[in-house]
Amino acid sequence: MKISYVIGTNSYTKEVNLTSNESLEIMNKQLSLSIPLITGAKIKRKKRVKQIFVGKELSLSSLHKNNFWLQKYDLSLEEVMDIALQGYKRACLLNYKKYDQILVGVHDEDIIVPDYFSLKKLVLNEMQNA
Repeated sequence: MKISYVIGTNSYTKEVNLTSNESLEIMNKQLSLSIPLITGAKIKRKKRVKQIFVGKELSLSSLHKNNFWLQKYDLSLEEVMDIALQGYKRACLLNYKKYDQILVGVHDEDIIVPDYFSLKKLVLNEMQNA
């Protein structure tokens, strides 16, 4: 099994073995920083890939009923509609930039965690199950 962390929206760290100490080094560095850099992780098991995002989950199907999230996070309707038109049912408001929101589409099988402590717990759980 391999793990790589997502930095921002399109950059990845090098892949390392999930069971090695190196797999948690980057996470421990993130926890010591005051600014968020890691936006997720990608865990590969043979041919299966588990994508994990750090941020706030938004259900795109319920936004038409309650546009509270659009107002609260100052999201544009165009951006949300664009993600929905790409076939996504969920989106994640990444925990990355404080003042410039980044919204990404999320597949049904992807996992969204609220913070880095939850991400570390999930990675530790995956390490134990390796």
